[in-house]
Amino acid sequence: MMSLILSLAAALTVAPAPTVDTGSGPYAPGQTEFVGWVRFASGEFQLYADEDQVLQPFSRPCVSGAGSRNEMRQAMQDLGGQKVRIVGRTVDWSEASRDRIEHNGSVIRNDCGGSFVVVADDIRPAS
Repeated sequence: MMSLILSLAAALTVAPAPTVDTGSGPYAPGQTEFVGWVRFASGEFQLYADEDQVLQPFSRPCVSGAGSRNEMRQAMQDLGGQKVRIVGRTVDWSEASRDRIEHNGSVIRNDCGGSFVVVADDIRPAS
């Protein structure tokens, strides 16, 4: 019995710890056009590369962002869970002030936890 416990303890100390991917999927800094599935939360959008991801709570990787307040209001009414095309620019998260970036009345909190966020000029259904 004691050898079984010691074997299990040894196996647990050798097993690698699980890693958390906080990357942004196929999206990259410097990109100006983004296509993916969108979910809205906390006044920002979360953009996902795969449709399955938008259906799962706390799914990663994703990229956070926001459009102007009016753009976000319209998008939240019409586009939640849909495939969208977003035109804008990326901003390095290190530029955040007080853990947020403000953009034309909207606040980006970076719920996706990425190294950059998207400041959107246009959000519309992808064709």
